[in-house]
Amino acid sequence: MREWKEVIWILSVFVCSVLSSPCNSKIYDGAFKNLVCVCNATSCDEIEPIGEIGEGKAVVYRSTLDGDRLKRMSMKMGQKLGKDEVVNVTISIDASERFQQIFGFGGAFTDSAGEQLFAVSEKVQEQIINSYFGEYGLEYNVGRVPIASCDFSTHEYSYDDVGEDFELKHFGLAEEDLKLKIPFIQKAIEKTKGKLQLFASPWSAPGWMKTTGRMRGGGAMRNDTRVYEAYANYFIKFFEAYSSHSIPFWGLTIQNEPSTGADMTWRWQTMNYTAETMRDFLKNYLGPKLKGNKLTESLKVMILDDGRGLLPGWADTIFNDTESTKYADGIAVHWYGNLYSPAVLLDIAQRHHPDKFIFGTEACAGYFGHHGPIMGDWFRAESYADDILTDLNHHVTGWTDWNLCLDETGGPNWAYNVVDAPIIVNRTAKEFYKQPMFYALGHFSKFLPRGSTRVFTKVDGNLAVSAVSVVIEGGQRVTVMLSKSSNSLLTRVVDSATGYSLVLTLPPRSIHTVIWNKRK
Repeated sequence: MREWKEVIWILSVFVCSVLSSPCNSKIYDGAFKNLVCVCNATSCDEIEPIGEIGEGKAVVYRSTLDGDRLKRMSMKMGQKLGKDEVVNVTISIDASERFQQIFGFGGAFTDSAGEQLFAVSEKVQEQIINSYFGEYGLEYNVGRVPIASCDFSTHEYSYDDVGEDFELKHFGLAEEDLKLKIPFIQKAIEKTKGKLQLFASPWSAPGWMKTTGRMRGGGAMRNDTRVYEAYANYFIKFFEAYSSHSIPFWGLTIQNEPSTGADMTWRWQTMNYTAETMRDFLKNYLGPKLKGNKLTESLKVMILDDGRGLLPGWADTIFNDTESTKYADGIAVHWYGNLYSPAVLLDIAQRHHPDKFIFGTEACAGYFGHHGPIMGDWFRAESYADDILTDLNHHVTGWTDWNLCLDETGGPNWAYNVVDAPIIVNRTAKEFYKQPMFYALGHFSKFLPRGSTRVFTKVDGNLAVSAVSVVIEGGQRVTVMLSKSSNSLLTRVVDSATGYSLVLTLPPRSIHTVIWNKRK
């Protein structure tokens, strides 16, 4: 019987390898091996399925600076060390100590991403959608949708640019929604079989609702009851308009990066809130409007949508108010500024408000230093993995990347605030490039499903290694490890609950995802 199980397991691995497609690599000049995977209308790499995991075995996926991209391997648990082998790192997991549930991972359906998708053939579109949302792709289950324009649009626009239209008689979705967002969101929903959860974020109210008269640059909402009422209704009309295209939403953030609205010279759309003004708008206007509408009554409302350096103050101000807290479900955080804002701020916010969730709603590389894409750059992938690991280990329930795809300049962006993206589209060559960041994201999005629970994980032996672990319903374990070491490290993963242990070598600068089952 055991022999037959071995045969079945080998066959499953063979079938998985046949189903998957390898990376068509392209290497760019640089001090390191800057490698991207090239895709076009007829070929694109796919992630090899996990397949059956036999008793006493583990499946490992590896990405490395040296060129591996979510490479699947099978390993035996409980291997003995060689005579001269010494373990450099020990990762201990205790599944009895549990923390937050994972909600999901994804990216943003910006106008700029839609421009790239609209400009390529349907077959290339399908390859990009499959790469992110498909069964052999990253299996994203979260999407962010800007409410009207942002910097990753070609111009400023709102859904009602007619001044003093307090009744919003001129409200209407823009051409960008109908051409660049909605069609691709619909495809992603279909690809995920309805599992895609969407949340919306505004960059600014219509200009006439602001003290400055325009969306671009700082400034707050006019202190006028008619404006507050109209803007709360503006949210409702947005959700109703998207619902008419069969696009439901899970949640929203009240304002993208409200702190930037204090800068009157800000180069693109923004609007200022303090914690107090966001609290008051939520409890007096937006919250009651959302709860009073059957379509929006169950939407998850997230406060902040800015750097974690503003915690726990913003959370305390809004959640400690007995009225505003009724309308708020969680805290949205961006990764900008994390280098000088310690992750312990997330722990403090969670400790103060254990009934509220924390969710990562924006991150991107290439926004400072070298602006725009660096093709094949491994270290940007490493920074993604590092930030996701840190967030998850400090009570964050998921992580949302910024633009799904951009052009080779890192745009278009009307304010020329170009950045990098996991997929870069070359319209001229009719192909696109998967950056190392794409695969770093996959180590989490593909293998940490919605509803899995983070468990205690401890790393000993080398500060260059970090890890996070989850337990999936049914008892399967997943550990994601990042090594920023320039040396190979012999690493032992120990699961205290099952008694299983696994020894593997972490190559220099590498990310690993390890999956195994609990003992039967």
